[in-house]
Amino acid sequence: MLNYTLLLSLLALTIQAQPPLLPARGQTEDIQLLRSNLEKYHPGLYRYTTRDSIRYAFDLVDARIADQPIECFYAEVTWLLSKVRCGHTRSAPPSLMHKTFTEREVFLPIEVQYLNHKLYIKNKFTSTSALQVGDEIVTINDQSIPEISSSIFDHISADGFIPTGKYQQVGTNFSFYYQLYVGRGTHDYQLAIRDANDELKCVAVAGVPWDKLKYEEEKQLPLSLTIHPNYALLDIRTFDSRTITQSGQNYYSFLESSFKELKDKRVRNLVMDLRHNGGGDDNYGATLVSYFTKEDFRYFESIEVTEHYDGYGNVKLSNGKRLMTSHKGLDVWQPHPSRFNGNVYVLIDGFSFSTCADVATVLHHHQLATFIGEETGGGYDGNTSGNSLSLVLPNSGIRINIPMWKYTTANSGHSFYGRGVIPDYRSVPTKHSLIESRDVELEKALQLIHQN
Repeated sequence: MLNYTLLLSLLALTIQAQPPLLPARGQTEDIQLLRSNLEKYHPGLYRYTTRDSIRYAFDLVDARIADQPIECFYAEVTWLLSKVRCGHTRSAPPSLMHKTFTEREVFLPIEVQYLNHKLYIKNKFTSTSALQVGDEIVTINDQSIPEISSSIFDHISADGFIPTGKYQQVGTNFSFYYQLYVGRGTHDYQLAIRDANDELKCVAVAGVPWDKLKYEEEKQLPLSLTIHPNYALLDIRTFDSRTITQSGQNYYSFLESSFKELKDKRVRNLVMDLRHNGGGDDNYGATLVSYFTKEDFRYFESIEVTEHYDGYGNVKLSNGKRLMTSHKGLDVWQPHPSRFNGNVYVLIDGFSFSTCADVATVLHHHQLATFIGEETGGGYDGNTSGNSLSLVLPNSGIRINIPMWKYTTANSGHSFYGRGVIPDYRSVPTKHSLIESRDVELEKALQLIHQN
């Protein structure tokens, strides 16, 4: 007979292992609050998704709600937000949920990267020699990577109909997203791998605790200029003023000194790296464009807010729309006296977002550069960002960022609705360049420079 004390202990462990359920009533209240705040304050709510489609999505979630763990409700919220097709309309789980989830679950012990929609191992956190950097993952627990990716992408906010940002974001956080949206409760993983010899093999790996996934962080200055014999490399990793200031750099001084150096040294070819630049200060972006243009230019066509907006800035009613009038980005900008007159090659990827995508768009619209890489994650139309409402859903504690300024970039007549800047030369890494740590986008830029 099983010892009674042991039975109670096992029962306690079983109860502890099951996450508590969030009552359906509280979820319904949170969904209603989310819906009303989006409708009141998000001016880009129907930019890419019709009003009827948004309402239909909320009705579907309402019909699915039942007592369930908070992770399941969080998945419903992220699914809803993805339907807005706005990369700035994001959510964050409550800290307690993240803590308990990462303590309770184990995770796939690899770091990955998507290359041409296929998934490759970039790093591993397991001692097994059966997995190597550059191996392609074909299936996980008998599910194909396209199936898994589609399931996760349904919960990722992105601008318009742009896929690249989702691939970049999910690739960077794949183990977490897989566990949260696909394999919750999974402890062991059967991987079908295509190795360097193009041979298929099956590899079994055990999940590891969250703190064992130690990703390397790049520690480089956000702004840098490097002069080479036949070109210069201008690396702008962010337009975020706080990050730049905390690094000990001054954005405007950096640009002034950098472009003066380009002029003094008579540099004819400039490669500007805007990959993995998630955006930041609007005026930083417009200022950068002024160093390349030959004529006066507009950066933003308009900034629209809803009738409920009462935040920062002067607003006037025009043709039935409430438009911002006091933002410097709406001005006519002039070419900078130290502007660059040579050939410009811009490297972009799915992480080129927000202000970074605005810069790329205006440069592209005025045909001021050659673009290399993959489609920007930020939209050619503009985005909805700027002043934002931080909403905490009271019953679940889920935090929502609701952007309240709908930017329209000054590029009337373009044909890229719902898309980003499409590169002139699509150049993405291969598994061989991943293994060899080669920068294929930069290599392409240097090839073009050599040809010219």
